[in-house]
Amino acid sequence: MKTSQKISVLLLAAVFACTALISQAAAEDKIQADKAIKAHKIIRLHYIGGINKEELTIEPGTTVIWVNDARASVEIQFLGKQVTMACKSPVHFIIDENGSFISDRIPQGSVASLCFVEKGEYEYMMRKSIQGGGASGTYRGAIKEFKGKIIVK
Repeated sequence: MKTSQKISVLLLAAVFACTALISQAAAEDKIQADKAIKAHKIIRLHYIGGINKEELTIEPGTTVIWVNDARASVEIQFLGKQVTMACKSPVHFIIDENGSFISDRIPQGSVASLCFVEKGEYEYMMRKSIQGGGASGTYRGAIKEFKGKIIVK
C-alpha cells in the first residue's frame, strides 16, 4: 500500500472514531437531560366539570400534561406570574411578544404540555376557544372559564 493510501485510510479511520465519540457524547448529554426531567403530571380539562386537579404541586423539571376532555377546543392562559422558561419542547404552547408561554388552541381529545423550570405559583385559566360562530359571526352560548394553579417548589 502506498503512503498516500495509508494516510487516507488513517484519516478515514480518525473521522469515524471522532464521529463515534461525538455520537457517544451526544447520547450521554441526552441521558443527563432526561435525568434532569423529574416526572410528569396529568391534568384533565372538562368543559362542564372544569379542571381535574385544580391545584398541583410539583418539583422543577416536571412536565405538566393537560388532556382536553372538553367537547371543544380550549385555551390555557397564565394569570399573574408567567412561564418564561421551560425544558424540552412544549406542546400547544408558543412564546408571545413578551417572552411568556401561552397556549394556542388545544383541540378536543388532544394534549398540551409544558415543563416547569422556575419555582413559584402559576395560576392559569382554561376557557373554550372562540372559533367564530354562525352567519352573524357571534358565538352561541356563554363561555365558561375555570381556574387552576401549579405550584413549583
